[in-house]
Amino acid sequence: MKTEQQQADLAQRHHIEEVFHDEKTRHMAAPSKRMNFYGPAISDDHLRVLLAAVGDLKGKTVLDFGCGLGGMSRTLADMGAARVEGFDISGENVEVARRNAEKEGYGGRLFFRRLAAEDIDYADESFDLVIGKAVLHHTDLEKTSAQIYRVLRPGGAAYFLEPLGHNPFINFFRKLTPSRRTPTERPIRMKELEPFRRRFASVECRGFHLFTLASYFLLVVTGSKKLYDSSLSRLRRWETPTLERFPGLQKYCWTALMVFHKSSQPAGEEKRGA
Repeated sequence: MKTEQQQADLAQRHHIEEVFHDEKTRHMAAPSKRMNFYGPAISDDHLRVLLAAVGDLKGKTVLDFGCGLGGMSRTLADMGAARVEGFDISGENVEVARRNAEKEGYGGRLFFRRLAAEDIDYADESFDLVIGKAVLHHTDLEKTSAQIYRVLRPGGAAYFLEPLGHNPFINFFRKLTPSRRTPTERPIRMKELEPFRRRFASVECRGFHLFTLASYFLLVVTGSKKLYDSSLSRLRRWETPTLERFPGLQKYCWTALMVFHKSSQPAGEEKRGA
């Protein structure tokens, strides 16, 4: 009975997520410059962090986990990936991703499907890398971690950039702006990574944006990209060494780079924790 209820709850969650992102893509309603807290300047900064960690992709087969409109998939192909598979729960997103890939000449290298993270059906051990940005916190982490483990080849790794849920000031801002996110998503708390710790050989988590949050709020309040850039540069000079010296502060950051390494040993020799 409990399993049936869990399945029903997950189906409802998928429906909410799909409808939200379908509507968002259909209308493409852009917030004002002052209120675009997740605008291009911030998104680009986050993407640089993620891609710098991923490194060389030449000849790799990559899964874009929650591909959205396919922008990161195209970037991964530009970085040398031999094949990029992308999926998203939003059918509208997938159609846009396909059209953009065809229009920009990526045929034969990029492939998109509409799937839910907990129910992906790619073959076992079919990807060298799994990469995603702000998608895990929309999912059931127990089920999603099992799928990521399953599709990664031995020695592969998964890289995600995700919001954290420990900072009370950030959580207060989230409560003030509920329309910017789905009602089923939750920023990740460190204890919720336990399913990944059980399955993977190692789990790394590095926080970003603690002091530099002030720069993002300046961008919201003033709309000044110049002020944002100058303050970000100054604050980062303090933030980076502070987080390295006091790693316990990292969980209070806005976002974290999470890296899950799968052992190169045969599956039977590594604990899977399933």
